[in-house]
Amino acid sequence: MDGRIFHYCQENKNLVAFVSITEEQQVCSNALILMPGMTEGFMSMSYTKELSAELLKLDYSMVQVNLSSSFMQFGFSSLKQDCQELTKLLKTLEKVYKFQKIVMLGHSTGTQDVLYYLRYGELSEMVSGVILQGAVSDRDYLTTWEETPRLKQEADKLMAERKPQALLSERLFGAPITAERYASLIGRLGDDDMFSVDLTEAELEPILSPVKVPIFLCFSEDDEYVPDKDAQKILAERMTSLLKKNADVVECKYILGGHGLSNPEHYIPFVDSVCTFIKNNI
Repeated sequence: MDGRIFHYCQENKNLVAFVSITEEQQVCSNALILMPGMTEGFMSMSYTKELSAELLKLDYSMVQVNLSSSFMQFGFSSLKQDCQELTKLLKTLEKVYKFQKIVMLGHSTGTQDVLYYLRYGELSEMVSGVILQGAVSDRDYLTTWEETPRLKQEADKLMAERKPQALLSERLFGAPITAERYASLIGRLGDDDMFSVDLTEAELEPILSPVKVPIFLCFSEDDEYVPDKDAQKILAERMTSLLKKNADVVECKYILGGHGLSNPEHYIPFVDSVCTFIKNNI
């Protein structure tokens, strides 16, 4: 992939982004911001290169962003911090590249970033469309772990003692994690709890009602992070129904593959679906 890497936050030189360019070394008129999930970052998604190449044909440059929560740093961060950093990114994109349209594509926890930004982001009006791939519940998955009750109790105790930044005694997905972030992931209606199958329409409404632009939901038939696939499909129907109250276009699709669509036979149909969605609706 060819592109340019740039700083988007003067206060933190570690925060950089990468924008894809054409064979003529030009940035396109529009952009798609790709936000992977926990433990992931630049080039983590199997479909990154293929999607970037297809987007260039539609006059869209892919923007990959390094947040404070990227890769193994998610345990020290929060959706609120991601939101603040995404605002800095959008300001830089507006000032330097002057993109006409900006689409946000989130994978896994990145989907939570997208919805959180539309709800609280300072420049949410700059977003022309959103794509959520693998928008499934951390809480539903973590409750299948034997150690979760003990870690939840530990996190709750630290929060009660007003020690939100204290680290838990064990890592999550190999990364250190604070009591506050763990509580957000595992707690019912925590900031990260947006897709749990027990959420009611009334609880989902404030999460989804800020979406007023075209949205494409893409779920995996064989998602290894979904304990109850039947219940998840019922939730997807509930989400779609609520989204249609405010969004111009709502599309929902299940495709073969696991959570990250690791194999070409799985991610190529996803790439095709994303490009069709953008071409027809944004």
